Parts: sequence; C-alpha cells; structure tokens
Amino acid sequence: MLVKTFGTILISLVASSTLMAQSPGTKPVTDTSVSPSHLAAAEELLEASQTEKTLRDGMHVYFDAQLQQNPLMAPYGSVLEAFAAKYLAWSDLKPRLGRIYAQALTEEQLRAATVFQRSPAGQALVAHQAELQMAMMKLVQEQLGAHATELQAMIQARAAELNKPGNPPPPTPPTKKPR
Repeated sequence: MLVKTFGTILISLVASSTLMAQSPGTKPVTDTSVSPSHLAAAEELLEASQTEKTLRDGMHVYFDAQLQQNPLMAPYGSVLEAFAAKYLAWSDLKPRLGRIYAQALTEEQLRAATVFQRSPAGQALVAHQAELQMAMMKLVQEQLGAHATELQAMIQARAAELNKPGNPPPPTPPTKKPR
C-alpha cells in the first residue's frame, strides 16, 4: 500500500505540473524528434515556471498532508523523501519533461507561455501553484467522499444487472505486464 500511495503521489505531482495539458485546439507534435531550439524553448519554460521548485514544494506539501492523514506513516517520511530525491532528480526529469512539453506545444506556444510565466501574473501563479494543487486535490477528495455511498450503490446495481440470468459475463480486463 505504501508503494501504491507513493506512486500515486508522484504521478499526481508530475501530471499536475503547469502546462502539462495541451492547449485547446492545438494538435500535439507527433514526431518524437524535435529541433534543438524547440527543446530549448521547452526547457526555458520549465525554468520560467519554476517547475523544479513547484515539483519539490508540491512533494513536501503532499507528503506532509499524507503523514497528517495517516500518522502511522510518520516514521517513513524520511524514506519517502529519500526515495523521491533518488528517483526524481531534476537533472533526469528536466530533459524528459522538456521533450513532453515540446511534443505537446509548438515552439511558438512555448515561447509565449514563457513570456507569461515571467510576467507578474505568471510569477504569482507559480508562487501559489503547490497550494492550489493541494486545494484542488482536497476538494476532489471531499467531493468524492461525500458521494461514496452513491457510487457504491451504483456499482451494486450494475453488479446485480450483470449477474442476471442470461447476461453474458462482463469482459475481463487485460492483465498488465510486469515492469
């Protein structure tokens, strides 16, 4: 459970990083080879948006929240941080994130986003990014928790429907290959 929780933490932090989603109406770059200037523009945006700091701060905030919610995990806080430091080194992540950004956005879009990130409004957004992400995750958890009973009832109703005589069994999901 610890590994699953930690994996979820890290995935959510990276996935929610600024501009990971593609802009509406923009087609992603499908060619995996992008020009050096395109990659440079992506890495410049990562720097301007302080992605390294946002990722690091977000991890600390998330770890703290998880440890508060589950006090039995408190003795393992340093293990989580050491693991994150080992496998989420910025020197490894930056070029990979740069490629992801370059594949999602055009060079022109990356440069425009960098201009925004360097503006006072962009810097204000960056300064509050970790707390905004935590507030969003908390809101989603509260909303889902408030309606968990309804979800459970919906699942039970669907299970009853699937178990009626004459219904074919539900398809089996494909098994995941071990990594």
